[in-house]
Amino acid sequence: MLDFDSLVMQRISAIVDRVAPTDFTVLITGETGVGKEVIAREIASKSNRSGQPFIKINSAAIPDRLLESELFGYQRGAFTGAEGDKKGRIGEAHKGTLFFDEISELDRNSQGKLLHILQEGEFIPLGKNEPVTVDVRILAATNKDLVQEVEKAAFRQDLFYRLNVVHVQVPPLRERKEDIPALVELFIHKYRNQFTKSHLPMITTEDYRLMAMYDWPGNVRELENFIKNLVLFQESSCFDNLRIRVKRCQRQNDKRPSLVQIGRMAEEETERRVISSVLQQNGWNRKKTARMLKISYRSLLSKIRKFEIEKAGN
Repeated sequence: MLDFDSLVMQRISAIVDRVAPTDFTVLITGETGVGKEVIAREIASKSNRSGQPFIKINSAAIPDRLLESELFGYQRGAFTGAEGDKKGRIGEAHKGTLFFDEISELDRNSQGKLLHILQEGEFIPLGKNEPVTVDVRILAATNKDLVQEVEKAAFRQDLFYRLNVVHVQVPPLRERKEDIPALVELFIHKYRNQFTKSHLPMITTEDYRLMAMYDWPGNVRELENFIKNLVLFQESSCFDNLRIRVKRCQRQNDKRPSLVQIGRMAEEETERRVISSVLQQNGWNRKKTARMLKISYRSLLSKIRKFEIEKAGN
């Protein structure tokens, strides 16, 4: 992995180094675009299976009707159109690493079969009666909270515990902006070679400061696309466009309430509910309500107007 400057990514790098030589399943979580697949590939490359296949399965991209045949393969004649044997992604990963991207999108049936592979090391292709033994190391990633998915019964609890042997939570780029220079350097050299550019784009200190001001809602993937355009076109308009995005984000942030404002709003809502409840309890006798709340009668009337509290039925 890169030599990141952020402590959190240095810790993740250390976890990768320790878990890679094992066959532990690893659950990698984080927002879309933070680089979950990069971490999965790093684990695989540093494992004892590094010379074997790395098979990625995008669980969200395969239609449910095709998922089972794509994962487990099939025997000729298993269904209409099955004119030959198909090995399936899991079979292709034998002796290597199987990476389930967006694991939360697997349907319950496929979740159960994946659990069986983890427990027994075997699966049954469509159209066959005998199980096929498979030796794979399974890594999984998701941008969802699997604990919540389990609570909603959208994800199997037993599978979650099987996958969550080692958990790597990748933070969004906005929480580790000190990693931007290292990522920029990586992407510049990557796309310089890809586009066979003889000159590198000039990035000034002010440019880096501008990149640090932006929150990168698309995370590392958005930064990579930005650098890709910069290397390809090498035009100042790239940073002009980024400056526009920064200003747009700042305007949006100005419209959002601060934590202090949110706390004040919560306090006022609680106060409104308490006053309304006591008024109802006292049959809308405002003097009695003021005494119970230990505030002046005038203050109570002011709060009733402020919170627009009305008597039920009015």
